[in-house]
Amino acid sequence: MSTAADQSAHDVARLFTIPREQARQLVKLILENLFQIQTAGLENIPLEGGGLLVCNHTDYLDVLVQGVFSPRKVIFLGKNELFEPDQEIKDFLYQSGSPLNLPVLAMLRPLINQAIEAYGFAQKTQLLEWGGHPVIRNYRGSNAKAAVEYYQDLEDYMVSLLEEGKFLSIFPEGTRGEQHAGLQPFKSLAAKIALRARVPIIPAAIAGAHNFTSLGAFLTGDVFRRQVQFRVGTAIAPADFPKETDLKKGAKELTRQMQKQVQEMLNAMSTT
Repeated sequence: MSTAADQSAHDVARLFTIPREQARQLVKLILENLFQIQTAGLENIPLEGGGLLVCNHTDYLDVLVQGVFSPRKVIFLGKNELFEPDQEIKDFLYQSGSPLNLPVLAMLRPLINQAIEAYGFAQKTQLLEWGGHPVIRNYRGSNAKAAVEYYQDLEDYMVSLLEEGKFLSIFPEGTRGEQHAGLQPFKSLAAKIALRARVPIIPAAIAGAHNFTSLGAFLTGDVFRRQVQFRVGTAIAPADFPKETDLKKGAKELTRQMQKQVQEMLNAMSTT
C-alpha cells in the first residue's frame, strides 16, 4: 500500500526528472566534445511513421549513441533491473558484514529505504521519459504457459507501438557480444514484429564501442583515444519483405537478410 511518505518521495523524484530533449542535447554535447564518435547514414532513419532499428550490441554506449544521434525519439527495451534498482541497492548496503546491520544503526533503515525507493522511482521515471521500456529477461513465471503469455504480450505491445507510429530499437543478438566473438546469431523477434506491423526495418551497425563504459577504459584513457563508428543502412521496406505467408518462416528469412546487412556494414567499417 502506498503511504503519504511514499507519495511525497515520488513527487520529489518527479521534480528531478530531466526532459528527454534537454538530456539528449547535453549527452550529445559531451559525446561530440570528449570522444571520437563518427556517424553516417542518419538520413536513412524515417522522420515519421513506425520503424524498427536493428543493430549489433557491443556496450551500454550503443543505446546512448542511437538515442542521441537519431533524428527522432527512439524507444528501447531494457532489462527490468534498470527500472527497479531498489532491491540491488538494498542487497548491497545490507550484505553480510555491513555496518548498517548493527543494532545501533538499524533505526536508520526506514529512512535509508525511503531514500533508496525514491531514487529507484526517479530512475524508472527518467528511463521511461527517455524512451525506455522494461523487459524481464528469461522470464519463467509460475509455469511454462505464463512465460509464453508474457512474451506474447510483450510482442503484441511492441507491434502496437510500431502501428502507432513509434520508432523502436532492438538488438537482435539479445545481449552484448564479446569483442572478438563476431556478430552473434540474430533472434527472430525483430523480424516477427516488423512483419506483423508492416513497418520498415532500418539496419545499423556500431563498431569500436566494446567495453567503452568499463572502468578500465576510463582509467587508462582508452575511451578518449578510440574511434567509435555508428552507421545506419538503407531501410528494408515492407514491400521487400519475404512473400512467405507463414510468419515463422518469413521471420526466419527476414532475420537472415537483416543480419547479412549488419554484417556487411561491420565489414565495411573494419576496413576504414
